[in-house]
Amino acid sequence: MRYLRLYRAFVLNCLARTMEFRAQFFAGIVGYSIWTGVSLIFIGVVFGQIGAVRGWDKNAMWVLYGTFVILESLCYGLLGPNMWRFSNTVRDGTLDLVLTKPVNAQFYVSTRFLDLNGVLNSILGFVLLFIGLSNFGRWPSALEWISWAILLGCGFVISYAIWFASVTIAIWAVKLEGISIVFDPMLQMSRFPIDIYPKRALAFLTIGLPVAFLTTFPAQMLLGRGEAAHVVAGVAMALTFCTLGALFFRFALRFYGSASS
Repeated sequence: MRYLRLYRAFVLNCLARTMEFRAQFFAGIVGYSIWTGVSLIFIGVVFGQIGAVRGWDKNAMWVLYGTFVILESLCYGLLGPNMWRFSNTVRDGTLDLVLTKPVNAQFYVSTRFLDLNGVLNSILGFVLLFIGLSNFGRWPSALEWISWAILLGCGFVISYAIWFASVTIAIWAVKLEGISIVFDPMLQMSRFPIDIYPKRALAFLTIGLPVAFLTTFPAQMLLGRGEAAHVVAGVAMALTFCTLGALFFRFALRFYGSASS
């Protein structure tokens, strides 16, 4: 409960700052909508010409892409502002101050900032999702929606763990300001179903770098192609990656030297 109140304070603070720049806020939404529209045109052109690719037709791709937009918006909206700031936090000594606060340091550096603009872009993802399902001609059951939500949540946690582990490297290499971008290629790979990738890479994209759990498995749930085993595996993967990420951060802090030292 204490951390929920603290996070609420973070949200209200960021909301107040966002409302000071309303024009920039709405321009961001418009810009993201245009970019999403361009991506949908690409999907329409490609799948309109070739039909289905390994079981994924245009309507199924809309469902997957809607799921991707939701996940991407949540990642860049809730996590991005903190991940992009982490190297500066180490370099300018802000991490020294964080470590003296009576709160979990990982929680603080992971949630202090958010981009409301990015979070609201997820609404566009839900619109794409519902249009895709409507055109697909199948409405998921309540259990399938719940399974989709669980898998999407697992994908978000996995994304966070991998992204946070990558920026934690800045504790050793302070000048690597762009280290946070290493997460982006993995997220962008989830824009497409893992079935389109070479078969020899599927095991790695499911376990090693679990791209499959980010969008493909959640979308399959809504399309009636999912398996209960995917939900169980998703929860296990999320817990594993989250635990490993936390342990890695604690390990890295052993080598952290105060910016003032």
